[in-house]
Amino acid sequence: MTKNEIIEKAGALALHYYDDARYSCAEAMLRAITEVMAPHRFDPAAITRIATPFNGGFSELQQTCGALTAGLMAIGVVAGRDQPGDEDAKEEAYTLAQIYYQRFMERTGTSSCGELLERWRDQGESKIHCKQHTKRMCELLASTILQVGFHELDVDEETTVDVVSQRD
Repeated sequence: MTKNEIIEKAGALALHYYDDARYSCAEAMLRAITEVMAPHRFDPAAITRIATPFNGGFSELQQTCGALTAGLMAIGVVAGRDQPGDEDAKEEAYTLAQIYYQRFMERTGTSSCGELLERWRDQGESKIHCKQHTKRMCELLASTILQVGFHELDVDEETTVDVVSQRD
C-alpha cells in the first residue's frame, strides 16, 4: 500500500466504525489506527474497552477531545515501548505525540470537546461534524506517523504524504 492509501484506509475505517458500527470517537479512531498501522497489536475487544471512557471528552464530560486522546493512545500502540527502560522507544513516542498534539491544535485551535461541539452546533448538526472530525484527525495521525517514520508497514516510500490542512 502507498502512504496515501494507508491514510485513506485509516480515515475510512474510523468513519465506518463511528458511523456504521456505532462506536464513538475515541473507540473508532483507536481501532482504525491500530488495525491499519499495527495489525500485529490489534485486539478489537481490548482496544474498544481501553478507549470507551475517552469518548465524548472523557465520558461525555466534554473535556479533552476523544480524537486527541485516542490519537495519543494509538501512538502508544504503534510506537510505544514494550519494556520499561527502553528510553529510545519512549522518546520516539513522546516526539510523535508532541507533533500530533501540535498539528491537532493547529487544525482545531482547541483540545476541548465542548468547544468543538459548540462550534459545530453553530454550523448545523454537531454529531455529523464530530464524525468527520474523527475521520480527519485519524488521517492526520496516520500521515504524521508515516512522515515521522514510526511504523512497521511495507509502504511505497516514493509516495508523498500530504498532511490534511483543512481547519475544523
